[in-house]
Amino acid sequence: MKEVIKRALAEHLEIARERLGKRLVERDVPDLRRFLQIPNILALLGVRRCGKSTLALMVVRGSRFVYINFDDETLFGLRPEQLRVVDEAVHELVGKPELYILDEIHNVERWELFVQRLRERGERVIVTGSNSRMLAGELASALTGRHVKYVLTPFSFREYLKFRGQLPGAEELYTTRGVAALKRELSTYLKVGGFPEALIIGREVAAGIYADILFKDVVARRRIRDVEGFRDFARSVVSYYAGQFSVRRIAKSAGVDYKTAVAWIQAMTDAYLIYLVPRYGERPREIFTYIKKLYVVDPSIISVAALKKEDMGRLMENVVAMHLLRKTQGEGLYYVRGEDYEVDFYVEDEKWLIQVTHQLEHPRELRALEKASARLRPRRMTVVTWDEEEQLGKIEVVPLYKLLLTY
Repeated sequence: MKEVIKRALAEHLEIARERLGKRLVERDVPDLRRFLQIPNILALLGVRRCGKSTLALMVVRGSRFVYINFDDETLFGLRPEQLRVVDEAVHELVGKPELYILDEIHNVERWELFVQRLRERGERVIVTGSNSRMLAGELASALTGRHVKYVLTPFSFREYLKFRGQLPGAEELYTTRGVAALKRELSTYLKVGGFPEALIIGREVAAGIYADILFKDVVARRRIRDVEGFRDFARSVVSYYAGQFSVRRIAKSAGVDYKTAVAWIQAMTDAYLIYLVPRYGERPREIFTYIKKLYVVDPSIISVAALKKEDMGRLMENVVAMHLLRKTQGEGLYYVRGEDYEVDFYVEDEKWLIQVTHQLEHPRELRALEKASARLRPRRMTVVTWDEEEQLGKIEVVPLYKLLLTY
């Protein structure tokens, strides 16, 4: 058994070093290595195939590390007690590593006890996973206060431009030619999205990524038996992107009972496929108690899965939502709703109200901001449009490309 594991680990290390030898896009993330200065555990979470493993390798560049991929069929389904054999194999193969990368380790039951043992030994550990529940179970209480979590998404628009070699200089945000090029790239990004693999191989890969998320991270993990029914349900959910979302409504329209709908939607959020943004002022209760607004992790998923015709205004709002979710890590982001108005986003820490519209043709966007302003006293109010830019009293109007590149 140990020899089989050693062969697998040797292959993992070879693949990791080859990956580090390629041109990699530097992600717009905080300095994650600082979280490993003491024997903390860094948990990199996020939707499948968004680049978590590559980011982990970039964090440990220049160190003597070991990389173990628990999605490998050789290691998939290991029993918890066999993790000791994995640790022995590591030391026999590479000696004492400075850092451990444990990729998708949640495939092993009770993995938290093994990671905690490494930490108590003084090891520095990065774990990755494509399910938010991996740090929410009872056994994960062993890690309470001893880990830092960071949620990664597919490439942002800025990272997409880096990949394309098209990241503009400061002056190109203002020149006619530079702005035209940015809008062309943004139009493409709204279709192809930011999954690294899809950008390397082609847009058609997005369908396979979506299928993997559904079947590996939801159906298999939750042991869903009605696979066809869930697939249809998931497409219906995705079609609500950038819209208000009622579990009872979609359960009724999809022909499933409420309890099943709740479980399936929870599984989709756990897999980081969709995000639910709450209304400002709601008390923190069960996630489905109130109507939320729903956003999808990447534009390519909308192109692949949405039942409704794509709408430019909604696509723009979805991209802004994911941009804000990256920056806030989901903390303190809301939408605002009153009796006769609604504002798309409120970033609580910055006291910032944001409205998104394709074109500023109707005064209701401005009126909504003004009414929300009387209630919240924001420091900043912004309307995001496709290409308009002006100052309307206290309200700034900015084009989408500029918001995505400068905030």
